[in-house]
Amino acid sequence: MENHLGANIKLFRKNKGYTQEELAGMLGVTPQAVSRWESEAGLPDVSMIVPIAQTLGITTDALLGYRQRSGDDRITEKVFAGIREFDLDVADPAQSALRTCEYLADEVGKNPMNFDIVLKYVQRVAGLSYYIDMQGLLADDKKRADSILDDGIRKGLNVIRYCNDTKKINKAHYALAWIYIHRKDFDNAREHVNVLPALEGHTIREEINQSVVFFEKGFETVKDSVAEFNRRLFDVLAQQIQTMTTYYCYNGTLEEAVDLCNWCEGVIAAYSAKPEFTDSEVYPWLLKKFNFSKMSAYQRFGKTDEAKKVCEDFLAEARTKGLYSDEEYKSVEKEFRERIYIL
Repeated sequence: MENHLGANIKLFRKNKGYTQEELAGMLGVTPQAVSRWESEAGLPDVSMIVPIAQTLGITTDALLGYRQRSGDDRITEKVFAGIREFDLDVADPAQSALRTCEYLADEVGKNPMNFDIVLKYVQRVAGLSYYIDMQGLLADDKKRADSILDDGIRKGLNVIRYCNDTKKINKAHYALAWIYIHRKDFDNAREHVNVLPALEGHTIREEINQSVVFFEKGFETVKDSVAEFNRRLFDVLAQQIQTMTTYYCYNGTLEEAVDLCNWCEGVIAAYSAKPEFTDSEVYPWLLKKFNFSKMSAYQRFGKTDEAKKVCEDFLAEARTKGLYSDEEYKSVEKEFRERIYIL
C-alpha cells in the first residue's frame, strides 16, 4: 500500500480551485504549512487528516492515496464479465438494461469504493433512463423507476466527490447529464454539461502535449503521442457520428439522412485507413451504430431493399474483418435482422 500525501493534497486542492492561502484559511493553519505539506518537506499532524479530507470533499483513503488492492481488479473484471453476459441478450433490450442495473446495484453495495464498478452502474442507469423515458419502461411502477434514477444520481455524485480520477469524474458528469435529460430536468443537466471539457477554447491538453514531447524528446518519440491523440480524437468523433446519425436517421428527411451518412462514411473510412489512429474497441461499436441508423432510415421511408442491403453488407463486413467474437456476432446479427434497437 502506497501513499503520497503531499502530492494528493496539492492535487485535490487544485481540483477544488483553492489556492494554498485559501486552504490554509479554511483549516486554520498558515500558507507556509500547506506549502510544506505539498512539497513533503513536512507532513500534517495526524489530527489534521480528517479536517483536510472534509475540506477537500474527499475520503481519508483518497487523501492518503491508498491504492486498490489487486483483488479489487479481479472483482472488477468479474463484474464486467457479468455485464457482458447481459449485453449478449438482445431479445428485450429494456429488460436487459434493467437486469444489468439491478445486478450492478448489488455489486456496488458490496464494493462501494470501487469507482470502476460504481461508475459503470451510473452509466448503465443513464442508459436505463432512455428506456424509462422513451419506451415507457416501468410506466406502471413510477416509484421504482424514480428510485433507480435517484440512486444513480447519488452514486454519480459520489464518484464526482470522492474519486481522484479526472476521466472517471467527467464520465460521471456525462452520465448524470443524460439521467437529467431523460427526467426533463434540463437545468440540472446543463450543470453537469457545463463542467465538462469543451472544444470551444481550442486549448486541448492532448494537442499541446505533442509539442511538449517533441521539444523534450524529439520527433521519433512524438510519433507515439500523435497516435494516442488521434485515437482519442477518433473516440470523440465516433460519439459525434453516432449522435448525428441517430438524430438525422430517426427524425430527418431521407435525403438529409443519406447525405449525412455518406459524409460520416468518408470520415470512418479515412480513420480506418490508419489503424494506429483508431480505437480497436470503439471502431466495431461505431460501425454497428452507424449502419443500424442508416438501415433504420431506409426502413422508416419504406425503402426495404436499401435497408436490407445495408444490413447484409454490414454483417458481411463484420464477418470478413472479424469485428466480433462468434457469440457477439450472433447478438449483432439478431439485432440487425430483427431491427432491435440497442442503446
